Amino acid sequence: MSSLPQLILCSAALLAATLPAATASPHKPGSRLSAAADRATGPQAVTGVSRGQAGYVHYFVVAHPDGTLEDQVGIEMEDQRIAWSFPGAGVMVSTFVKNGVIEAGGKIYRIEHLHGVRPFRTVRDMQALRQDLGRRVAVWVDNDVPYCVFREPNQPFCLSCGDFVIRVLFPSTNLVSANFPRDFQRAAGETPTTDDLLTYMLGLHTLPDYRSRMSRLASLDLPSSLHQDVADMLRTQRDTRPMLADTPAPQRPGALAIRKQQNRRL
Repeated sequence: MSSLPQLILCSAALLAATLPAATASPHKPGSRLSAAADRATGPQAVTGVSRGQAGYVHYFVVAHPDGTLEDQVGIEMEDQRIAWSFPGAGVMVSTFVKNGVIEAGGKIYRIEHLHGVRPFRTVRDMQALRQDLGRRVAVWVDNDVPYCVFREPNQPFCLSCGDFVIRVLFPSTNLVSANFPRDFQRAAGETPTTDDLLTYMLGLHTLPDYRSRMSRLASLDLPSSLHQDVADMLRTQRDTRPMLADTPAPQRPGALAIRKQQNRRL
């Protein structure tokens, strides 16, 4: 594997051909019409891959060969493949699997797709991501960056699925860290998770408590399965984060809490 400084200089030819052309806006920046058009970014959440969804963040549940379940996230490419850091393989781009198996490192992993979410709420931010998506992914693919859950001190550089996704969404000149937006950092704290990323992408991160987040969730046009998963996630967060503890706890744990045995730190 290449050293960290060499990662910055590596070739991005592998995926550069998938980059879409940037589209110029016919409206003047700052106008009301421009602001309204900038918010028209397509469906906020989807149940599969499709043309026009490059950059969407997809959530999966993966069953390891020993039966252990964990959540995995990846990013949809222009050709509907998924880029991610996958167990046994490291950073790779693979065919989208709705419900089936992936072979990696000589092992078979069962995989189920949950949902895909548009990461940004404006045309401008989505265009910037899509215009540079191939290069951002190729940096890691070209250098065979391995997969890990947590990187220990002095361990060779590696990425979990969440580590990879946030480096593509929020690139930094320093590959060791991501350039998190300030509002995301304040809401998520020092050890953000893939659930925190989901909360951010749905615009729930700025709301102060469980009640207001559930109210906003009810107003979103989301697939029913995602709506239920997010509701379960918010209940779990309420039970573990004092800032959200303003209503009685449910009598049973949420389905998402049961299904996901570990919540990946980013």
